[in-house]
Parts: sequence; structure tokens; C-alpha cells
Amino acid sequence: MKHLIANWKMNFVNLDAWLKDFDLNNISEEIQVVICPNYLDIKDFYKTTLKTHQQISIGAQNLSSETEGAFTCQISGKMLKNIGVSYSIVGHSESRLQGEDDETILNKLQTAFHCDLIPILCIGEDQHEYSKGRTEKKIKHQLTENLFPLQNLSNNILIAYEPIYAIGSGIAVQNEHLEEVSLLIKDLVRENLGTDFTLIYGGSVNSESAKNLAKVDGIDGFLVGNASLDPKEFANIALSLEQ
Repeated sequence: MKHLIANWKMNFVNLDAWLKDFDLNNISEEIQVVICPNYLDIKDFYKTTLKTHQQISIGAQNLSSETEGAFTCQISGKMLKNIGVSYSIVGHSESRLQGEDDETILNKLQTAFHCDLIPILCIGEDQHEYSKGRTEKKIKHQLTENLFPLQNLSNNILIAYEPIYAIGSGIAVQNEHLEEVSLLIKDLVRENLGTDFTLIYGGSVNSESAKNLAKVDGIDGFLVGNASLDPKEFANIALSLEQ
């Protein structure tokens, strides 16, 4: 099963208009489409997709590391599950920049599993780390701190490799680099957890770049930001995964 994840971030989207223009008819049932709208639209979007687009699952852009209690401004995994959410992004670089540390991300992963949500763990290096040849060191650190302390995992986890310098920049990651990182991540996870998982790529994915990126062995989907706001463009990205 391949995954195509839309991260709508903090954008207004006309849900009815988007769904009207997103044609599922030509998209294989072997591709799991997940939409992560803003929190306020989740419930309405879930209700609508149940009627017209049952192939779509709903994701959240983040969740609290706590399940309930006196945590002002937080939204728990239980609350998200109750309004139709099946997935949640964890550790996105934009959240890390706002202060999420490794311990918090680890706790959020634990909470996601506890609440029966499938986490989408985001990892990746920045431009400085890439230029200095520190990609492997960064990936090892993030997996060691964010994921490996969790044992007895099922394969219900997605890891999104998102090199920070490629997010929203239009910079295309070279396939050779992506293949090397894909092998690194898969080897590290198998060695430390003994489990398989789904690896997806994110970072300026659009319908043109997706055609090339989809050829990389080990990449089983995409996490899409800006391009997912356009339903026709997003549908074309889905078609690239059928190659």
C-alpha cells in the first residue's frame, strides 16, 4: 500500500470545491489518500468524505503528548480519534522550529499509538547539515531519539523523509541522494526495531517532480504541502505513484 498525504498547514480550503475537483476515479485503490486539514475543518471534512470520498482518510497536523487534563491549547489524540482522525503528523520541521524537542516528539509518538492513531514521523536534515555531509548523522540522531526507544511496534507507522532545505523551496532532491537515505533509514529501523514500515518523501513535491521521485526504490508515497491545495495537481501526483 502506498500513501499520499496532504498537509494543508494553516490554509483556508473550500472543502466542497476541493472534493468536487479531486477525481478519485482514476486513482488506484492501492494508494491510501490522507488529508490533514486545519483542526477546525476536520469534523466537517470527515463527515463529507464518508458520503462521497470513502477512500480518503483524515489526518491531523499534530497532537498533544498528553491524552487529557490541564493542558491549555492542546488537542489530544483521543479528541482527534473521536472526530474521525486516523493519522497524525509528528515532528514536522515547522513544529520542531517552534520548540518541539526530541523527548516531546517521542512522547507524541507513544500517545499516537496509545490513541490508535497511525503516526507520520517527519525526519530530515537542514541545508547546513547536508552541505557538510552530516545527513547520516542527523538521521541516526532523530531515529535514535524519536523512535528507537519504542519497542514492540507494529508496522503501522509512516516515516516521512523531508530534507528541510527542500520544503517549500522548489529545490529538487537528487534521486541518488534519496536512494541512499532510503536505504539508511530502512536498515536502521530493521536493525533497531526489527520491523517494516512505510517510507514516504516530502519536500516541494508537485506533479512534475513526483514523476521522477516515484522511481526511487523504497519510497512508497509522498507528504505534500502547497501542491495539495490544488485538487487537480494533487490527483496528478497520485497518478505518478502508479508507475
